[in-house]
Amino acid sequence: MKQCVVPVLMMGLLTGCSLLPAREPVVSSDLALAKRMEFANKEMQVRLQYSDWLLASHAQQRVQERQRLKGATDIESRVSLAMVNTHPSESVASRRAGLDKLKSLLPELGLDAQAFLRSWIALGEELLVRDSRRDDQSQEVQRLHRQIEQLSAIDEQLNQRKLNGNGEALK
Repeated sequence: MKQCVVPVLMMGLLTGCSLLPAREPVVSSDLALAKRMEFANKEMQVRLQYSDWLLASHAQQRVQERQRLKGATDIESRVSLAMVNTHPSESVASRRAGLDKLKSLLPELGLDAQAFLRSWIALGEELLVRDSRRDDQSQEVQRLHRQIEQLSAIDEQLNQRKLNGNGEALK
C-alpha cells in the first residue's frame, strides 16, 4: 500500500503543476501591449500632424479639405471634417457645430483619441468664449463711438449758436 501511495502522490503533484499558468502568455501579452502602444503612438502622431497642418491652413485649403471629406462615413474622416469646421478662422456657427460634432463622436473613438480631442474641444470652446468677449467689446466700442459722434454734433450746434448769438449781439 505504501508503494502505491508515493506514485499516486507524485501523479497528483505533477497534475497540479500542469494546471499552473505558463510563463509564455505573459510574454505574448507584453508583446501585444507593446504593439498596441506603438499603434497608439503612431495614431497620435498622425493626429498631431493633421492638427498642425489644419491650424496653419488657409481658407481655400480648408474648403478643399471639406470637399475631400464630404460624404465620407468612416470615423476618421468625420472627425477630420469636424476639426476643419472648428478652425479659429471659421464662423462662430461653424465652430460651434464642429465642436458639437466632435463631442458626439467621442464615444466611437479610442481613449487616446478621446483625450486628444477633449483638449482640442476645450481649446475651441475657450476661443469661442474669447471671441464672444471680443465681439461684445467691439459692440461696446461702436456704441461709444456713436455716442461721441452724437455729442460732437450737439457740441458743434452749441458752438454755432454761440457764434450766431455773438454775431447778432455785435450788430
